[in-house]
Amino acid sequence: MTGFEDTHTGDILASAGVSRGAMYHHFQSKRDVFEAVFITVSDETIARSALDRSAGPSPLEDLIEACLAWLRVAREPEVAAILLDEGPQVLGWKRARDLEEQSSLGVMKRGLERAIEAGEIQVGSLDLTARLVNALVAEIALSALHADPAPRAQEQELALRAFLSGLRTPA
Repeated sequence: MTGFEDTHTGDILASAGVSRGAMYHHFQSKRDVFEAVFITVSDETIARSALDRSAGPSPLEDLIEACLAWLRVAREPEVAAILLDEGPQVLGWKRARDLEEQSSLGVMKRGLERAIEAGEIQVGSLDLTARLVNALVAEIALSALHADPAPRAQEQELALRAFLSGLRTPA
C-alpha cells in the first residue's frame, strides 16, 4: 500500500479511470480526494462493524460489542493506515476529529448515552468520555499495526472489554 505522500495525481487518475479535468471538477486537490476516501472508509468501517450484531443484554454490553466490532475492522492494515495513520497527518488533527464527530465518535456518544440512561454508568463529561473511548479503540488498532511484537487480537479485545466494563457503576 502506498501512502498519501507517495501517491501521485497520475496514480489516482489511472486507478479511477478518469481524466484530470473530471477529477478536478469534483475535487480541488489531492488532499480533497483523500478526505473523500477517509470519509468513505470511516463510513464503511462503521457499517461493516454493525453487521451481524443484534441488541445485547445491556446498553453497556452493546457499546462494548460495537467497539470490539469496530476494532476488528480497524485492525485491517489498509483501514488503520487511512483512518489512524494518514488521516490526522493529511487532514490535520482538527479536521480528522471533526469527521470522527460525524462517524465513530457519534457511535461512542450514542452508546454511552444509552448506558447512562439505563443507569449502568455515570460519567462527568459525555463528550470527553466518548473521546477517551474512541482514542482507546484507535490506540489498540494502532498497536496492532505498529507494535513489535503486535499484541494478539485476543489480548487487545480482553483489554478493551476490561477497560469499558470498568465504567460500570457499582451496584
